[in-house]
Amino acid sequence: MFLKKSILIPLIFSIFITSISSCSSDDSTDSGMSSGCDGTQASFFIEENGVLDIEFEKTNFQNTNWSFQQSIEEASGDGYLVWTGDTFLGNPGNGLLTYNIRITTPGTYRFIWRSYITIGDQGSEHNDSWLRIPDADHFYGMKNDGHIVYPKETTLDPIPESAGQTSTLPNGPGRDGWFKAYMNTQNTWKWNTKTSDNDAHNIYVVFDTPGDYTIEVSGRSTGHAIDRFVLFTEDNLESEITGENAINSNFICE
Repeated sequence: MFLKKSILIPLIFSIFITSISSCSSDDSTDSGMSSGCDGTQASFFIEENGVLDIEFEKTNFQNTNWSFQQSIEEASGDGYLVWTGDTFLGNPGNGLLTYNIRITTPGTYRFIWRSYITIGDQGSEHNDSWLRIPDADHFYGMKNDGHIVYPKETTLDPIPESAGQTSTLPNGPGRDGWFKAYMNTQNTWKWNTKTSDNDAHNIYVVFDTPGDYTIEVSGRSTGHAIDRFVLFTEDNLESEITGENAINSNFICE
């Protein structure tokens, strides 16, 4: 028995629309949950060979002032996040983004993110966000000459290398274990993340044992865009980790 043409065409159209809707709902950036896990599960990004590579939009940013955008060219992944809320120069924790990571290779990792200044013409404005890794064993900034700083009010232990220093506080604001993390390059996406004002220190984190840890980011300067971040051990080359052939880390849902 054949369906009449007048019935068959609307039926096919209905099936087509339903199919599109069901596919797009699984990984919607508009929903603020683009990790691929449903709302009852947490996503864990898996470190492999001393590398983690994560797109900033791969978390739940719903009900925050982080805006998912795609207009700036050469962003990686689906797009990027821009802080559109108020400026919180001395008050971290607003618009909290959380990334669960699973470390299989203990050691010291360097942290870098790829970001963009979307407002104004000053490299020292709209160029930073807050960063915290609260459950690591150590979290610190270090200059090329070996000088070390720790986030203000941190509860994590210092590393032995800072024992002889007269001060280990970074320049500028901070509290509750948060670093102000900044860059100073305009009109381009830039892999560069420093802490301590006018005394730039690279950012490092130490995981002594395999396990699950948390990376937290929150809004600081209106107009700061964040695209992607990496953690990598010293036996990996920064140029390769941040290069065109770099691959995002796998994740699991639990």
